[in-house]
Amino acid sequence: MPSCRILSSSAIHPRDLPLLQCLSRRDLRAARRVLDDTAHHPGAVVRWTSAISRFASAGFLPEAVALFDLMPRRNLVTWNALLAAYLHAGCTSAALDLFARMPSRNVVSYTSALCALARAGRIDDARALFDALRERNVVSYNAMLTALARSGDLAGARRMFDEMPERNAASWNSLIAGYAERGHMAEARSLFDEMVRCGSANVVSWTAVIAGYARAGDVWEAYDLFRTMIPDPNVVTWTAMIGGFAWNGFHHEAVSLFLDMSRTADRLEPNGETLLSLIYSCAGLGFPCLGKQAHAYALVHGMDGDGEDGRLTKGFIYMYSRFGYMDWARHIFDRSIRRCDAVCWNSMIEGYIRIGRLEEARRLFDEITVDSRELSWVTMIVTWTMVVSAYFDAGDVAEARRLFERMPERDATAWTAVISGLVRNERVAEAFGAFAESRAAGFAPEGHALAALLGAVGSVARLEVGEQVHGLTVKTGPASDTVLRNALVAMYAKSGDVEGARKVFEEEEEAAAGKGGGGWRDAVTWNTMVMGLAHHGRAHEALRLVVEMQQEVEPDGGTCLGALTACDHVGMVDRAEEVIRFMVDRGIPVGAEHHACVVDMLGRAGRFEAAERFAGSAQAGVEAWGALLGTCVIARGGGEETAVGERAARMVLGMDPKNAAAHVALCHVYARSGGHKEAVEVRREMGRKGVRKRPGCSWIGWRGMVHAFACGDRSHPQTDEIYSMLAQLTAEIGSLSNG
Repeated sequence: MPSCRILSSSAIHPRDLPLLQCLSRRDLRAARRVLDDTAHHPGAVVRWTSAISRFASAGFLPEAVALFDLMPRRNLVTWNALLAAYLHAGCTSAALDLFARMPSRNVVSYTSALCALARAGRIDDARALFDALRERNVVSYNAMLTALARSGDLAGARRMFDEMPERNAASWNSLIAGYAERGHMAEARSLFDEMVRCGSANVVSWTAVIAGYARAGDVWEAYDLFRTMIPDPNVVTWTAMIGGFAWNGFHHEAVSLFLDMSRTADRLEPNGETLLSLIYSCAGLGFPCLGKQAHAYALVHGMDGDGEDGRLTKGFIYMYSRFGYMDWARHIFDRSIRRCDAVCWNSMIEGYIRIGRLEEARRLFDEITVDSRELSWVTMIVTWTMVVSAYFDAGDVAEARRLFERMPERDATAWTAVISGLVRNERVAEAFGAFAESRAAGFAPEGHALAALLGAVGSVARLEVGEQVHGLTVKTGPASDTVLRNALVAMYAKSGDVEGARKVFEEEEEAAAGKGGGGWRDAVTWNTMVMGLAHHGRAHEALRLVVEMQQEVEPDGGTCLGALTACDHVGMVDRAEEVIRFMVDRGIPVGAEHHACVVDMLGRAGRFEAAERFAGSAQAGVEAWGALLGTCVIARGGGEETAVGERAARMVLGMDPKNAAAHVALCHVYARSGGHKEAVEVRREMGRKGVRKRPGCSWIGWRGMVHAFACGDRSHPQTDEIYSMLAQLTAEIGSLSNG
């Protein structure tokens, strides 16, 4: 009821209540009688004009307009009061219409009209009105200055600022805010420093510069200013700094600063923007308890996200989706679905995918794609790509490909998802095919797609294709990406071209240094190069590289694994022991892979007892026992390796009863020692357990195609010709041997 609304407003003077009640009921006759009763009082127009301002300030704009229309007499102040009321309520068009009807105007009227034109984005009209204004004061100058700054005409704003005969703090703050909002922080800081020297900087000035630095990504410069603020920061300043940390990824700092704000002497209460920054930081950190408290605070204080933009609602959906609390996220989503935008839908879909509920993600995806008229196509591509990637991750390549083929439009990111997904699912030939299709469609490859392809090249040893991809990275530019460069080094190393790997490793670093950069190589780069040298028997070079890398980056477990692999390939047992001591001294964890490498080396050196003892250490696992079993298979000599191999096999099978490789290796151990009955029994045991050894597979590239061959597989269209040629070659080799 209107009366309830009136009585709850403390901004209304008691003598105005009868008039306001009549206007709220739209009883204009009664309202006219109230006016007639007071018309003879001295200063009646002043009293009615004040009532217009009070009604508008309290949120009763329709009643203020009705009072203006009913007033038997008005003056210029009355017109200006209603003009200001319209502006306060954001009714720009109504304000401009009223300005056009005014019988007379003064500088206040023109200033209000300037503000209205600026809000409407009509900067040329505002400038024309300002130029026509004969009487100007600092307020009108500030209105024009603000209009120019907000429109992005910073040069014009600066000229206006320099022309002003008089300035106040609002003048400085308008120009500083204009520079800061557009990222011109050098100009904003220069003006701000001048204000500080003059002693005129206020909390608005400080907040504008802090927010500007945070928006530009220079969050620590913003924080330095925040800590040295001369006036006490208000909630807007705290929010600007908290948001600066949150939106730049410094979530710990954002939460810590929020807690500091809650402990201030003034006990500042967070606003909606503060909570928004907090919940995104909680989502980034995985702090569900604090996130729930923020939600509860919003509910208690009426900030539950039901405002016009619904930003808090979207924030809570995002937060709960990141936590995996999809029932909570779904409750908020369903309650506010009419105002949910693509960000909300994507948050929900991504949340379901993250917790493995792909069917529910698909249902939402199908809903959003049925009617996507209100969503931009850019947003829809993101959604499609997300679901396609999810199906690849789940191993459902067929459905992922079907969805991708249904996409009405694709971008480079969508192609990247398909190429990477095919590589992850070991569909290497299809990945290269998709890559060729994307190039034919005119899409420049992204770094992630190229890195995935380079990894596939390394796995199938197709160096000529890798060289083509390398050339493409140089041509299209993404070679500046460290991940991609590391993939290039790994590709050349895995393909057997160690010199090619070293060339990328060294030349790219020289180019970066020549351009004044600090270099691009990280620990992964060094480790990849070390491992490449180690795998190709260049142990001394690998170990020298480990020494060199310590001048740039700190060695880690991967570095030490490369060093141990190098020692293993050439039987440098003593150096391997030095590597282990180095790891212990540096506090680098000695993992199962390191134990397996040492065990393999000791076994190859014939030191089976030491190898077995090392494999039995607490840190070793199935990998170490498997390595020991492998060395027993290839050993030649006495019978020690048979007993050790049998014990190693039993240890592996105890940890992994269906390990096919261990069964086969044990068969070979028995066969080498003449234990054919035991070997047959192991084969029978494999049959009883249903254990089957995965067939070996090899690839060969020919005329731009990759041909895969698996043991026992006859699916290749030229299988008969291939086997015929192999038989012929075998016969020729046999005849040469006999001859």
